[in-house]
Parts: sequence; structure tokens; C-alpha cells
Amino acid sequence: MFRFVFVIFLGLLLMTGQAEAQRRTVSPRKQLITPKKKAPEPARPQAPAVKDTTKVQVPAAGAAAVDTAAADTTMPSGISANGDTLTEAANEAKLPVEKADSIHAYKITIEDISYLSVCPGTNVTIPFKTEGPFEEDNTFIVHIIDATGKSVPISLPVKKSPAKAVIPSYKVGGEVYRLQIVSSIPVIKSQEVPLRLLQAPAAKIDLIDGTQTVRIMPGQEAHLRVNLAGAAPWSFRLSDSTTVLQTLSNPHYITVKPTDVKAYRVTAVSNACGSGTTSGEAIVNVNNNPEPKLELKEVEKIAKLCAGVPFQVPFNATGKYKEGNKFVVQIAERSGAFKNISTPDSSGYITTQIPDSYKPGEYRLRVTSTAPYLVSQITNVSIVSPTVATLQKDSLRLGENESGELTVKFTGGGPWFVLLSDGTYENNIQESPHKIKVKPFYDTNYQINSAGGLCGVGKFSGSAKVTVKAPPASITLEKLPQNMVCAGSTIDIPYKTEGRYNPNNKFTVQMTDKSGRFVTLPTTVTPTAMQVKIAAAAPGDTTKIQKIRIVSSSPAVSSAIEELEVIAPDRAIAEVSGRGTVSAGRSTRIQLRFKNGLPPWSFTLSDGTAINGTFLNPYLISVSPSSTTEYTISSLKSGCGTGTGRGSAVVTVEN
Repeated sequence: MFRFVFVIFLGLLLMTGQAEAQRRTVSPRKQLITPKKKAPEPARPQAPAVKDTTKVQVPAAGAAAVDTAAADTTMPSGISANGDTLTEAANEAKLPVEKADSIHAYKITIEDISYLSVCPGTNVTIPFKTEGPFEEDNTFIVHIIDATGKSVPISLPVKKSPAKAVIPSYKVGGEVYRLQIVSSIPVIKSQEVPLRLLQAPAAKIDLIDGTQTVRIMPGQEAHLRVNLAGAAPWSFRLSDSTTVLQTLSNPHYITVKPTDVKAYRVTAVSNACGSGTTSGEAIVNVNNNPEPKLELKEVEKIAKLCAGVPFQVPFNATGKYKEGNKFVVQIAERSGAFKNISTPDSSGYITTQIPDSYKPGEYRLRVTSTAPYLVSQITNVSIVSPTVATLQKDSLRLGENESGELTVKFTGGGPWFVLLSDGTYENNIQESPHKIKVKPFYDTNYQINSAGGLCGVGKFSGSAKVTVKAPPASITLEKLPQNMVCAGSTIDIPYKTEGRYNPNNKFTVQMTDKSGRFVTLPTTVTPTAMQVKIAAAAPGDTTKIQKIRIVSSSPAVSSAIEELEVIAPDRAIAEVSGRGTVSAGRSTRIQLRFKNGLPPWSFTLSDGTAINGTFLNPYLISVSPSSTTEYTISSLKSGCGTGTGRGSAVVTVEN
């Protein structure tokens, strides 16, 4: 048994060695990007069946290589073993192609084409950028993707940017499509970019009131309307040769004045996408001696009327009326007689108004003519009363950043509008009472600033209070920059606040007087500090500890109390002293001693030397005169204002 197993193992070892030797004798082939599976080879025509010796190996780097034992036994007749024919063989075998070698980064980016406005059937140029080592035979093709995700190639293959594509003529204008660029070797897709196609034009003609026919008298005008669709601007031509070029008006209105009956059609319309479709017909009938006819039109415009508010009565008076004819508007209650509410007018355009004596209610309205006497049809109208708006006396308490609702009640003809005192505005209100949302920042007393309805601005009244629960307000007086000041001087007091203050709030600084009572100081408020003028010292005062604080008015809040030493504004004195002898070019020091005032002291010597703000007393300063010089004080300032100088220092220079 052991010998039998050993013989089988030895046989397998010999077969493996022969296969390895055969693999090493095969010349290396160009690697292809192929799948990791073994693909079937096309059968060799009229060749006896032989054992397939083709091997597919997958390198560790991730690319697949195809090795063949012998070219004449693994490829169709007439195909040589080079890289191109290997690609053809892979394609014929329908091998899927991997996207990219994992060691390389590939990318295609379509550049900005948001400026493009194109029509179906037109050419478009798509610029793009690439990254990565694309194969030499690689090409790029533009695809268009519709809303369903269907992708269709629309360009010839190109080697580099830009790609020239043709938008298919069957694509629908006015819709948004997406464009994408796809490479072939390897297969990489760019991002999808939107492209809105312009819509082809269309035009439909009718009369201004939407009807198809109208009857006029000789010399009268008729008004046509052309409704346009598609991308603007449009150009169109009518059947009477009227031509309109590059109009942006939609609909477009045209006035005609034919002498005989005439039918108007749109014969052509165009825009940036070329010619479009036309439809509709408007017929204008001209009666040379027509029977007079009187009729109301667009009665829905006068269905609701307001007493005292002018309105125009829309009616048509066609036919031939007698000389001196007048038109009159009449109104009547449901069961009453008609009465004139307009002055006689011959123009056919009557503007009148309901007398104030007519109460709100339901009425009937008509138009009559005098020569001949004709009566139009009767229409029902409602006389409505002016608006009265009332803000209900609600009391709301809201948390911080919360909103609430106030109630407004309306009477009179609507729809209504209302403007509250905080600027809150709503219109086209259809129901009463109406809830209006508010979101105050502070406690607010609401009133109505304006309200009205169909009859214009009406009467309004009422108020409502809304309180807002806000975090408590507090003031912190920061550390004072100095704890000693001069009476009558101005200082900056830093501060910070927390919580919420009302819009009319004021911050002020207060300091105690002789009696210990806090009095308000002149204060200028900035976001971070308050500039305060300290009160002048009383006669005989030299120094005094004062208490100081910051207070607010709304809400009334006070900071912690700090202490400040206020001294009388004694004028500072600087005395110069010193004598010395030096050689030319050498230096020596002179002395200044300060009295009174409040440091820091700033001074200027007679030779122009200036020192700005020193707390040292006495103060030694080096001088290096070129000749014998007497030094005095030219100017002196301290925390309590301008001071004076006295004394002198003389430095002698030896030659």
C-alpha cells in the first residue's frame, strides 16, 4: 500500500515539473486589464480537439495577465500575438474590463458649463479635465442622462478635451438633463452636470377676453392677444403681415382696426430654438349698419361694491346709435325700482360710485342707453361695508424665543389685511376671527397700526399685552484702571452686562456726594466702557474716598459698589536742579522733583527733550549738551491737568 501511494506521488511531481518547465519557455506577453476568472477561448476552425493549455494568472498587484502556451493553438487564425490582438480577443470573449489599476488614481472632471443654453438638435462643446495615466488608445465619449436614468452617447470618441456633442432632437425642451463623460481604457465616469434644454416656441392667438370672435363698428379697434410658450424672446408674424421681433411680453397684445370682417392667425413663430407651432384664430366682424346692442361684460369684477368708492362698469355697446345717445348706470334693490347712479355719458366707459345713502346688502345693476332706449342684462351686486378690525384684549406670557397668537376680529367686506404696531403684517385674510402669530423679544403692548379690506383702509382698535420671561439682568463693574482720580477729570469705567434690557433702557454712573447720597454723573456709554466726568471738588477738599456704581433704568439694576479716591485738582509743580561740568561729547544727569498733581507726569525740557508719563519722583534724566546749557521746564502735565515748572539746571561744557 505504501509503495502504491509513493508511485502516485512521484508521478504527480513529474507532471508538475513538466508543466512548470513548459510555462517558463513561453515568451512574456503584454499584460491586459482582465477579470480574475479564466475566460473561454474561441474555438479554432476545422481543428481537431486538443487540450486547452491556456492559463490565466492573477498577479498580486491586482491586474490580471493572460499567458498562452502557444499562439497558434489559442487564437483564431490570422491574429498575431500582440497587445492589440489580445485586446480584440478579450473583447470577442466579452471579458468585462476592470475600472482601474488600484495603484493609480483616475479622474474625469467636466468644467463649468452653467453658461450653456442649448436647444434639442444643436451642437454643444464640453470642456473637461483628466487625472491619471489613461491608456494610449483611450477615448472619451459624452453621454446624456434623462430623468429616468437612461444614458445615451451623444458624441464621437475624442482623445482629449473638449468633446463635441449633439443634443438629440427628440429630447424635450424645458426639462433638465445631465451630461457625463466616460472613458474607455480604463472605464472611468465623470461627475454628472445638469443641462436645461431650451423649449421650442409656440403661439396661440385669441381676443383679449379669451373669446374667438368680436363685433365692432367701422372705425373701432379690436384687441388681439398672442399667448406664447417656450424660451423667450420670441418673434412672430400674423396673417395680415404684422411682424413682431424679439418680444419679451407674454401674452403680447396687438390692436387692430380692420375695415371689413377679418380673421387673424399666427403664421409663424420662432425663438433661439428655431420655428415653432401656431394655433388659434381671432375673427373681427365689422358691421357697417348694425343693430345697436348693449351688454354687460366681466360682471364678476363688480360683484362686490363699496359705498363711496369709484368703480368702472364694464359693458359693450355695439351697433349704430343715434346722435346724442347717452349711457347711464342704474341700481335697484331686489324688489325696488331702478335709479340712476351715474351722470349720462357718451363715451362707453363709465366710472361711477355707490352713494353713501345705500346701506350694505344685495342689489341689482344694469346699463341703459337713451337713443335708442336699450337696457342691458341685469347682474346682482353686493354693497359691502368698510372694514372694522378689532384686536382682542389677550394677555400672553411667553418664554424666551417663544411665539404666541393674537386674535383679530374683522367685519365688512374682505379679504382683509392687518398691520400690528411691531411691524407684523398679514394680508388676504379670509376668515374672522383670525389668529396672527407674534414673537416679541421684549414685553410688548400690541396695537393695530392699519387694517382694511375690499373697501380700503377701515377702522381699527384694541390692544393686547405680551410679556416675555427673560433671564435676569445684571451689571458688572470691571476692575478700575486706576483707584485715584482728580476731581473734574474724565475717566473710563469698564463694565459688562448679562440678561435682557428693554429698548428704552439707559446706563448711568453714580457717585456719592458729601452727604453719602448717590448722584448721577455725566456719562457717555460705549459697548465696553463708560466715559464719566468726575464732579469738581468742593472748596477746601483735598482728598476723599468716594463710592461709585453703574445703574440701568429698564429694568432697574445696579452693579456692585466700588471705592475711588478723588483728590483736589492741585496744579503739579516740577522743580529742575543740578549743576555739572563735562567735556564735549560727554553726558551727565539732571534732576526733576514733582509736587502736587496726580501721576503720571509728562514734561518737556527747554532743549526739546520730552518724557511722556512717568511715575518716578524724583526723576533723573541724562543730557549731553554740545555747549554750556541751562535746562528749564517748558511744559508739564499730570493726571490733574497742566502744571508749572521752576528752577533750572546748568551744565558747563569744557573745550
